[in-house]
Amino acid sequence: MTRHTGPADAPWIVFTEACIAREHPRTDAPVVRRLGSGDQVVGPCHVEHATDEEWILADIDGERAYVPRWNLHRIHPDNQVVGNLPYGHEIVDRWWGLPIEYEPDDLVVVPKEFCDSDPKEYRLRSRAIDALLDMLRAARAEGLDIRVGSAYRSGPYQVGLYTRAVDRDGPRQRYSAPPGHSEHQLGTCVDLLDSEEKFVLVDEFKNTPHSAWLEQHAARWGFRRSYYPENVAETGYISEPWHWRYHGRR
Repeated sequence: MTRHTGPADAPWIVFTEACIAREHPRTDAPVVRRLGSGDQVVGPCHVEHATDEEWILADIDGERAYVPRWNLHRIHPDNQVVGNLPYGHEIVDRWWGLPIEYEPDDLVVVPKEFCDSDPKEYRLRSRAIDALLDMLRAARAEGLDIRVGSAYRSGPYQVGLYTRAVDRDGPRQRYSAPPGHSEHQLGTCVDLLDSEEKFVLVDEFKNTPHSAWLEQHAARWGFRRSYYPENVAETGYISEPWHWRYHGRR
């Protein structure tokens, strides 16, 4: 598989209140320009190997500057549509994403009997939830109780998750998606876990019979695991055996 591509002049958009463009890809480098929420820059993504931090190399009024990737998001032109995006064709990875305000209008609450012990509600798009419930019922018929631990997450909610992840583990972290760049915002993705909640958002979930069953059978209902060790370079995110996305039944 290859990384999604788009037009080279697609802008990166500042989603934080403040963003500092610098002469070099270092947080202590001289300041070129101070940017604010909604400002845009254009340029390729540069990874500073000494720190594993991502910077956008941009031309700002004729002056070269490095803008911190962790303050930015970028919308793929195919995701700039009115209404709901078509199932399975949405382009969402670390480099291309959705408008932060995008929210499907057909979200439905997942029945609590199929969810974890958290009292919060989980929602999915209507076709995705129909397929999901059929799949989970089939697993139960074979003695495996697979539960939902996360589903749709809004763009503004992802801002908080991402900001806390960067504050905690630095800009090099690759487990939390920048806002607009999370598949959860599509309303077609779920994080799945065992009913006893022994393996919640951990790599060890891949060793459970629940994971083995999903790997063997989930495609029948239109679900695919998004993140494997083999596609980290393509997606920009760590391997996640618990994360499954609905692409549509064939």
